[in-house]
Amino acid sequence: MLEAQRLEAAAHAVFPCILNTVAVFMKKDPIVLGVDVVEGSLRMGTPIATVKKNPVTGEMEPVVLGRVTSIQLNHKNIPIAKKGSPSVAIKIEGSNQPMYGRHLDEKDVLYSQISRVTIDTLKKFYRDEVAKEDWHLLLNLKKVFNVL
Repeated sequence: MLEAQRLEAAAHAVFPCILNTVAVFMKKDPIVLGVDVVEGSLRMGTPIATVKKNPVTGEMEPVVLGRVTSIQLNHKNIPIAKKGSPSVAIKIEGSNQPMYGRHLDEKDVLYSQISRVTIDTLKKFYRDEVAKEDWHLLLNLKKVFNVL
Protein backbone atom coordinates (compact mmCIF):
# COMPACT_ATOMS: atom_id res chain seq x y z
CA MET A 1 0.00 0.00 0.00
CA LEU A 2 2.88 2.36 0.84
CA GLU A 3 4.48 1.57 -2.55
CA ALA A 4 1.22 2.50 -4.32
CA GLN A 5 1.09 5.82 -2.44
CA ARG A 6 4.74 6.42 -3.32
CA LEU A 7 4.10 5.88 -7.05
CA GLU A 8 1.08 8.18 -6.85
CA ALA A 9 3.18 10.90 -5.19
CA ALA A 10 6.08 10.54 -7.67
CA ALA A 11 4.80 13.44 -9.80
CA HIS A 12 5.11 15.76 -6.78
CA ALA A 13 8.57 14.55 -5.73
CA VAL A 14 11.11 17.11 -6.95
CA PHE A 15 14.70 16.33 -6.04
CA PRO A 16 16.76 19.49 -5.53
CA CYS A 17 19.42 20.55 -8.05
CA ILE A 18 21.26 23.63 -9.28
CA LEU A 19 22.41 23.75 -12.90
CA ASN A 20 24.77 25.97 -14.89
CA THR A 21 24.17 26.33 -18.61
CA VAL A 22 27.17 25.32 -20.74
CA ALA A 23 25.54 25.52 -24.19
CA VAL A 24 22.18 26.39 -25.76
CA PHE A 25 21.21 24.07 -28.62
CA MET A 26 17.56 25.11 -29.07
CA LYS A 27 16.17 28.35 -27.66
CA LYS A 28 12.44 27.50 -27.66
CA ASP A 29 9.88 24.68 -28.06
CA PRO A 30 11.53 22.58 -26.67
CA ILE A 31 14.52 24.17 -24.95
CA VAL A 32 17.62 21.99 -25.35
CA LEU A 33 20.63 22.85 -23.21
CA GLY A 34 24.01 21.51 -22.22
CA VAL A 35 24.28 21.79 -18.43
CA ASP A 36 26.59 21.05 -15.52
CA VAL A 37 24.99 19.80 -12.30
CA VAL A 38 26.47 22.11 -9.66
CA GLU A 39 24.53 20.72 -6.68
CA GLY A 40 22.12 17.84 -6.09
CA SER A 41 20.83 15.42 -8.71
CA LEU A 42 18.86 16.08 -11.88
CA ARG A 43 16.15 13.53 -12.65
CA MET A 44 13.60 13.01 -15.40
CA GLY A 45 10.43 15.06 -14.89
CA THR A 46 12.12 17.72 -12.75
CA PRO A 47 10.50 21.15 -13.20
CA ILE A 48 13.20 23.73 -14.00
CA ALA A 49 13.03 27.45 -13.21
CA THR A 50 15.31 30.43 -12.79
CA VAL A 51 14.80 33.53 -10.67
CA LYS A 52 14.74 37.01 -12.26
CA LYS A 53 14.21 40.48 -10.84
CA ASN A 54 10.88 42.00 -11.85
CA PRO A 55 11.66 45.40 -13.43
CA VAL A 56 8.42 46.96 -12.10
CA THR A 57 8.26 45.70 -8.49
CA GLY A 58 11.97 44.97 -8.01
CA GLU A 59 11.13 41.61 -6.40
CA MET A 60 12.70 38.29 -7.38
CA GLU A 61 10.24 36.10 -9.30
CA PRO A 62 10.57 32.56 -10.67
CA VAL A 63 10.61 32.08 -14.45
CA VAL A 64 9.42 28.53 -15.17
CA LEU A 65 11.02 26.81 -18.16
CA GLY A 66 9.14 23.50 -17.98
CA ARG A 67 9.92 19.87 -17.10
CA VAL A 68 12.98 17.83 -18.06
CA THR A 69 11.84 15.20 -20.58
CA SER A 70 15.26 13.91 -21.63
CA ILE A 71 18.76 13.69 -20.12
CA GLN A 72 21.59 12.53 -22.40
CA LEU A 73 25.24 11.80 -21.79
CA ASN A 74 27.28 11.02 -24.93
CA HIS A 75 24.04 10.62 -26.97
CA LYS A 76 22.70 7.98 -24.55
CA ASN A 77 19.64 8.55 -22.37
CA ILE A 78 20.28 8.41 -18.62
CA PRO A 79 17.71 8.69 -15.78
CA ILE A 80 19.80 10.76 -13.32
CA ALA A 81 22.69 13.23 -13.60
CA LYS A 82 24.46 13.91 -10.30
CA LYS A 83 26.84 16.56 -9.03
CA GLY A 84 30.34 15.96 -10.36
CA SER A 85 29.19 14.03 -13.43
CA PRO A 86 30.21 15.26 -16.91
CA SER A 87 28.04 17.84 -18.67
CA VAL A 88 24.74 16.48 -19.97
CA ALA A 89 22.26 17.59 -22.63
CA ILE A 90 18.71 18.12 -21.37
CA LYS A 91 15.43 18.74 -23.14
CA ILE A 92 12.91 20.94 -21.29
CA GLU A 93 9.33 20.90 -22.50
CA GLY A 94 6.41 22.97 -21.26
CA SER A 95 3.66 25.32 -22.27
CA ASN A 96 4.37 29.02 -22.73
CA GLN A 97 8.15 28.62 -22.48
CA PRO A 98 10.39 31.67 -22.15
CA MET A 99 12.97 32.15 -24.91
CA TYR A 100 16.73 32.04 -24.44
CA GLY A 101 18.27 35.32 -25.51
CA ARG A 102 15.08 37.27 -24.83
CA HIS A 103 13.81 36.25 -21.36
CA LEU A 104 16.85 34.25 -20.23
CA ASP A 105 20.52 34.05 -20.95
CA GLU A 106 23.32 31.56 -20.38
CA LYS A 107 24.48 33.31 -17.20
CA ASP A 108 21.19 32.53 -15.39
CA VAL A 109 21.41 29.79 -12.78
CA LEU A 110 18.76 27.08 -13.22
CA TYR A 111 17.07 25.44 -10.24
CA SER A 112 14.69 22.55 -9.71
CA GLN A 113 11.44 24.33 -8.87
CA ILE A 114 10.31 23.34 -5.40
CA SER A 115 7.20 24.10 -3.35
CA ARG A 116 5.81 23.11 0.03
CA VAL A 117 4.06 20.10 -1.59
CA THR A 118 7.30 18.82 -3.16
CA ILE A 119 9.20 19.12 0.13
CA ASP A 120 6.46 17.31 2.07
CA THR A 121 6.38 14.54 -0.56
CA LEU A 122 10.15 14.04 -0.29
CA LYS A 123 9.93 13.90 3.50
CA LYS A 124 7.07 11.41 3.50
CA PHE A 125 7.96 9.00 0.69
CA TYR A 126 11.58 9.58 -0.41
CA ARG A 127 13.46 10.37 2.82
CA ASP A 128 15.85 7.43 2.26
CA GLU A 129 16.72 8.53 -1.31
CA VAL A 130 17.61 12.14 -0.47
CA ALA A 131 21.23 12.59 0.62
CA LYS A 132 22.13 14.77 3.60
CA GLU A 133 23.70 17.50 1.43
CA ASP A 134 20.50 17.53 -0.68
CA TRP A 135 18.47 18.40 2.45
CA HIS A 136 20.78 21.40 2.94
CA LEU A 137 20.28 22.31 -0.71
CA LEU A 138 16.50 22.16 -0.16
CA LEU A 139 16.87 24.71 2.66
CA ASN A 140 18.75 27.03 0.28
CA LEU A 141 16.14 26.56 -2.47
CA LYS A 142 13.37 27.38 0.02
CA LYS A 143 14.95 30.83 0.36
CA VAL A 144 15.29 31.23 -3.42
CA PHE A 145 11.61 30.39 -4.08
CA ASN A 146 10.26 31.93 -0.81
CA VAL A 147 8.74 28.63 0.36
CA LEU A 148 7.46 28.73 3.94
